[in-house]
Amino acid sequence: MRISVSERSDGDSAPTDGSAPGNVTVLRQVHGTRVVEVGQPGEHQGVSADAAWTWAPRAILAVRTADCVPIALYGTDAAGRGAVAAVHAGWRGLLDGVVAATCAELRRHGIRGVRAVIGPHICPQHYEFGADQLDAASEALGPSVSSTTQWGSPALDLGEAARLLLRRNGAVIDSEVGRCTAADERYFSHRARGDQGRTALLVCLEAQQEGLHDQ
Repeated sequence: MRISVSERSDGDSAPTDGSAPGNVTVLRQVHGTRVVEVGQPGEHQGVSADAAWTWAPRAILAVRTADCVPIALYGTDAAGRGAVAAVHAGWRGLLDGVVAATCAELRRHGIRGVRAVIGPHICPQHYEFGADQLDAASEALGPSVSSTTQWGSPALDLGEAARLLLRRNGAVIDSEVGRCTAADERYFSHRARGDQGRTALLVCLEAQQEGLHDQ
């Protein structure tokens, strides 16, 4: 199996309605838990969902973020056929179960040995969060998701929440970009700067052959 995982930043004029080249599936993200299967390149473009998966070669899956956590997943079935997924995980989606739903969908189709790549997202030092909501997140996920901002206010650690949920759902974290969208101006941040642009994580199953390639 050979996959490609990459990221790019779209300018402020980038479309937000799911429009994209014909081989790219860009979802209309709604901070929910719906997962769609992409059977051919470009299928489900503009559909309301927050995760997509495919085992169709050269079908490019995209999620667009400006602080939320973008996640790429990949694995194989018993016959060695590869599959990939792209997940948009904001705090609502994480708490409601978008990671669990995507991993369950992969398992339902026999995909095993799922591994994850976590893209850039806002870090807790810049992500002030309501105390009541933080208590609910901590109760649901564990105390390690609770943090503080650099100015001392309650904060949610989105990256830690994603890591916990991936591991709970049987995924191995292969790599993590480890960059904060609020602190690193190469990425868009709605929370820190009110940016209208979005950073896209793209994942594609290039061909059914041995070897793994991350860009």
